[in-house]
Amino acid sequence: MTQSLWLEGLRDELLQYLQTLQSPDQPGRFLPCVEGATELGKQVALGFSCFAAKIYYTLGLWEELDSRERDGWIAFLKSFQVDGNPTDDRVTHNAFIDPPETRYLAAHVPWQRRLIQRMFLPKCLTPVQRVIIAETKQAIATLVQVGESADRPYRGFPVTPAGVRNHLLRLNWTRPWGAGGQASALVAFLKTQAPRLLEHAEFQGLLDVCAQFFESIADVQTGAYFRGDVPKQGQLINGAMKVLTSLNWLEVPIHYPERLIDTCLERLPSSDGCHLVDAVYVLYRCLQQTQYRKAEVQAYCAQVLDMIKQHHNPDGGFSYNIGSSQTHYYCVPISRGLVESDIHGTCLLTWAVAMILEILDNNPAGWRVIKP
Repeated sequence: MTQSLWLEGLRDELLQYLQTLQSPDQPGRFLPCVEGATELGKQVALGFSCFAAKIYYTLGLWEELDSRERDGWIAFLKSFQVDGNPTDDRVTHNAFIDPPETRYLAAHVPWQRRLIQRMFLPKCLTPVQRVIIAETKQAIATLVQVGESADRPYRGFPVTPAGVRNHLLRLNWTRPWGAGGQASALVAFLKTQAPRLLEHAEFQGLLDVCAQFFESIADVQTGAYFRGDVPKQGQLINGAMKVLTSLNWLEVPIHYPERLIDTCLERLPSSDGCHLVDAVYVLYRCLQQTQYRKAEVQAYCAQVLDMIKQHHNPDGGFSYNIGSSQTHYYCVPISRGLVESDIHGTCLLTWAVAMILEILDNNPAGWRVIKP
C-alpha cells in the first residue's frame, strides 16, 4: 500500500480501533489494549482517557461526539480530581489521582528507597508524587485542549519567584529528558492554574522566571537545553522537546531553532513511540519560527513517517513498540506486551502523523496538533 493510500484510510482505522477499547458503560473510559491488558491495566483509567480524548481531538472527532457523550467524558475526567488536601501533602492538593495506579506504586517502592528518601532526600519528590504531578498535568492539559478546565485550581506547585527558581534549579539538567518533563509540568500549572490563585502581575512574574531560566540553559552549539556535557542524542532531543512544550505554554520563542534543526537532522530517532514523536515535535516547532533547511526537514519526516507506519497494526491502531504493545505505564504493569496496538502508542503516533502532515504541507483532512 502506498503511503498516500495508507494515510487516506488511517482516520477511520484509528476510530474503529478506539471503539474496541471503549467501555460501553462509561463515556471516557478506555482499556490500554484489547487482548493483553492485565487486571491492573483494566483498573487504571485516567491517563488512557486523556490519550483517547487527545486522539479524538487530533482527528477532528471530538466535536462529532454526541453532547451527552462529551459531557459524560468530561465528568469522568473531572471525577479523578480530589477536593482539598486530605493527605496533607502539597503535591496532592486538588490533584488528579488514579487510585489503582498510586496504590500499586506506593506498595512497590522498596523499603530501602523509602528509607533513603526519608533520611537523605526529604525535599525530593517520591515516585508516587512524581506520577501524581504528571497525571495532574496531563488531565489539566487535556481539559484545556477540549475547552474545559478543572473544577478546582490545582495547588501543588510553587507560587513565589524564589520557589519557582529553586524548583527549576534542583532538577538534574545533565539529564534533560526527565528534568524537562518536570519543568514542563510546572510551566503548565503556572500558565493554567496560577491565574486562578494569584493577581496577574504575580503569576506573570513567575512565568518570567521560567523564561529567564530556560534562556540560561539554552546551548548555542546544539540549540538544545541542558547543563554540563552534551547528552546523548536521545536525551538531547527528548529533553529539548520537553523544554519546547514549556516555551509553547510561555509563548516564548525557541532560542536557537536553526541549531536545533541541525542537531535533530544528524540522525533518525530510535524506533519507539516517545523518540519518534519527540523528534517530530522539535522539528515541527522549529519550523514555526524558521524555514531553515525545510526541504531536508520534510525529507527526514517522510522517513520518520515510514518508521511510524511500522507501528501500525492490523487492528487499526499503533503500538508503542514495533510488534508489541506497551507493557508498563509509569512503572505500572498494564499489559502482557502481545502483538497488538495500545492506546498510548496510538496517541503518540497519531500526534506525530498530524505534525508530519503539517510539515509536509499535506493535511487535506485537517488533522490538528495537540498542545502537550
